[in-house]
Amino acid sequence: MIPQAATTSRARVLASGPSRLPRCAHALYNPRDNLTSLVMFAFTPARVAPFTSGRLNDNPTRVARRGNVSRTCAMRVSAVHATTTMNTVVAERSSVAQRRCVIVEKRARGEAERARGRVVAKASESSEGMSVRTKTAVYFFLWYFFNIVFNVYNKSTLNVFPYPWLISTLQLAATSLWMLTVWATKVQPVPVVSKLFLIAVAPVAFFHTVGHVSACVSFSKMAVSFTHVVKAAEPVFSVILSGPLLGQTFSPAVWASLLPIVIGCSMAAMKEVSFNITGFQGAMISNVAMVLRNITSKKSLNDFKNIDGINLYGILGIIGLFYLAPAAILVEGSQWSAGYAAAVAKVGEQKLWQMLFLSGIFYHLYNQVSYQALANITPVTFSVGNSLKRVAVIVASVLYFRNPVSPLNAAGSALALVGAYLYTKATEKPKSSAAATTKSSSSSEGYSAYNDAFRAATGLSNL
Repeated sequence: MIPQAATTSRARVLASGPSRLPRCAHALYNPRDNLTSLVMFAFTPARVAPFTSGRLNDNPTRVARRGNVSRTCAMRVSAVHATTTMNTVVAERSSVAQRRCVIVEKRARGEAERARGRVVAKASESSEGMSVRTKTAVYFFLWYFFNIVFNVYNKSTLNVFPYPWLISTLQLAATSLWMLTVWATKVQPVPVVSKLFLIAVAPVAFFHTVGHVSACVSFSKMAVSFTHVVKAAEPVFSVILSGPLLGQTFSPAVWASLLPIVIGCSMAAMKEVSFNITGFQGAMISNVAMVLRNITSKKSLNDFKNIDGINLYGILGIIGLFYLAPAAILVEGSQWSAGYAAAVAKVGEQKLWQMLFLSGIFYHLYNQVSYQALANITPVTFSVGNSLKRVAVIVASVLYFRNPVSPLNAAGSALALVGAYLYTKATEKPKSSAAATTKSSSSSEGYSAYNDAFRAATGLSNL
């Protein structure tokens, strides 16, 4: 049994309330206090409020109990502090690990996006390259096709209505109407021309017009095949005239390539059934005029880089129309009425106008497509294509018109075309030197990228 005195002392202590106990014991006796209160009380110096009974304070049992309570509080606070510290460290480590995972995930996602971008770019580049090659092939096909159709319709029209000055004028009129239409409808960008440009382009347009009408005169007098064989001699005049007019020099290989051209043309002329002196002179005048056109363009149009090839061709056609129309009236005007009546009697009025219309349209189309084909290839490739185009036109015209071709004529034509190809290869510069030349030329005062395209469109890559 518990002594009465002890029971009375315990009751007295409990009756005094928590305020009479140590702070640690106060925390233990109030379990609803939170952890913060426990920590605050634990690190506050322990004080024992005086009891109402001195004997209670001096009781060894009570003193021992107070010591045990203080040690228990300290142990529990230490355990709580250690747990809190451990939880903080674990939380920090977990946060660092999460951040590292996020960084790694972002890096992986970035690498995946970059890899996907490289794959898409490579596929796009491949498809774009395929698209460019396909477009160039289509342009080459149309260039050949339109040229063959033009030569067939042009020669057929000249056979019925043999007035090359008028037909040349109508062809330039077709080009003028076509370009004015595409400029008005914004299909083709409208060129910005000035008075200085018109003054500079006037002589170029003059030689362009002379070359065109002279070739048409040649077609009216001789077979299409033989006219193109003579036209293959254009590089000869290019080399001869470029020296004194432009101060250019050529390698021995270039001069050597001219020999098969001259020999081949001579062989083809010996047995040509359709040979005509007026037609031969017309083809030669056309060669000289086209070379002078290119030389003049190089000397006059260097400062006008904003005009692209198609627009310049349209401007040349419009200005050439003003040159040619009065000259055609002066040369042939008195004969048109009788010639028109004879042509209508042969093929009918509707058929005659159809032939005139188609010869004009295809004349413009094959020239325009040639510039579009040139946009994606080098001038040398264009020159080679131009040489092969002559072969295609000669073969097609021989088959269509059934022109008689002797073995000597065929051998001479082939030799002249081979010489034109060798000339193209002889004037081709190595890639490294060509790049250096282009770079140095582009920085010079008189360089025009347009002129390269325009001159190459005639098959004269050396100018």
